[in-house]
Amino acid sequence: MIGGGASGMFAATTAASTILAQPSNISSSVQVHVLESSSRLLTKVKISGGGRCNLLHDTSKLPSELLEGYPRGRKELIGAFNKYFSPTDAEEWFTNRGVRVKTEKDGRMFPITDSSQTVIDCIIQDADRNRVERIMSSKVVSIDKVDNRFLVGVKDRKNDGRVRTEAYDAIILATGSFPPGRILASSLQHSIAKCVPSLFTLNAKNHTKEGQILHDLSGVSLKNARLTLTVDGTGHDTKKKKVIVQEGPLLITHHGISGPAVLRLSAFAAREFHARNYRTQVAVHWAPEAGAAGDIEALLWRMTTLFPKRYVGSACPPVLTSHGSGAGAQRSSPSPAVPRRLWSALVAEAGVAKETMWCEASKKNVRALSQIIAGFCLDITSKSVFKDEFVTAGGVSLKEINMKRMESKVHDGLFFCGEVCDVDGITGGYNFMNCWSSGFIAGKSAADHILRAPIMEGKEQ
Repeated sequence: MIGGGASGMFAATTAASTILAQPSNISSSVQVHVLESSSRLLTKVKISGGGRCNLLHDTSKLPSELLEGYPRGRKELIGAFNKYFSPTDAEEWFTNRGVRVKTEKDGRMFPITDSSQTVIDCIIQDADRNRVERIMSSKVVSIDKVDNRFLVGVKDRKNDGRVRTEAYDAIILATGSFPPGRILASSLQHSIAKCVPSLFTLNAKNHTKEGQILHDLSGVSLKNARLTLTVDGTGHDTKKKKVIVQEGPLLITHHGISGPAVLRLSAFAAREFHARNYRTQVAVHWAPEAGAAGDIEALLWRMTTLFPKRYVGSACPPVLTSHGSGAGAQRSSPSPAVPRRLWSALVAEAGVAKETMWCEASKKNVRALSQIIAGFCLDITSKSVFKDEFVTAGGVSLKEINMKRMESKVHDGLFFCGEVCDVDGITGGYNFMNCWSSGFIAGKSAADHILRAPIMEGKEQ
């Protein structure tokens, strides 16, 4: 096992438990090693979710629904999530080992202790029970396959950096999104999908300056907004445009925009943003439930007769708030579709004077305001890292991996799991779900390779 992160440790303890289930004369002759370049295990688990570890996403959802959270790898994970090690299997694995979990409103699942150490202790204790040997501060610098065995060059940082060679019958590459793992995979004739950042916030410094629409709005949030990135076609079909749309809660920051809608867009358009050096335009619909610009214009025009003496810039009109929400929405007095501070900024951006009453608003005013609500063009100037998330789109090409076994199609006995593969998910537990599932399959399959027995028929836990 190369890498002591989430997928690597999960794969190691799975492989070891599978081997220990065999007769003693077989199991005693097999060892499972974890080679970790640093002095710590499961470092990403430690800091994830603000130290609480968002280890899964709402496992009550169907696998098909959960798979929609993977911009890359969605189709390839169908078998894993439905047949081999599903999100519910992962939840059972942890609960059977004493880690009780809870599901929050947004679907994120955490241990009830709200401590990532609970998850770390569970995995390490399971690895210890299954006699996994952890070899720390050992950086793998080379892998060569000779006569069906893998010769692994290991630099021991505690021993003057000298390189020793270890021989293994099977290798699981679980190095996450770190470049050394991709270099090792490439040295074994595997193709690497270009790696670019995913899960980032968007900076729009031109709009946050004094006098601009987002100035002094940091902290303002919307329950729902729609973001649209439109990019020109490439290659032979330069006329065809690609439109990427994501919707969800949005937060205005000191530097631009963040929140679930932004993170989803950054994940699904990771390569498109990278290709444009994170300088492009994103259209923001501030109240998507109200419909298109024409629908909003009709709704706003009603204000000239419903509330003629109210000021346009005072608050988001109730006609926008209740539109599309059913009869009960008006009775329950829902919160405004657009917060007051943002609404005032939109009105000013439309060129409507602050003291203008609805009875004084012209059709030109209403049309301009409706267009800004339905499609304000935000100039994106750069990106920022989202908290402690550091997810990369790219990795070992999935075309060269047998996803039923997470085994290389180039070399028998070489397996992959976790983020070293070209699989990544949106924020909210999706990336860890991939780690548990792919780690379990890789661990079982590596044990299968060693034991030369079809042990993948059942899901032994």
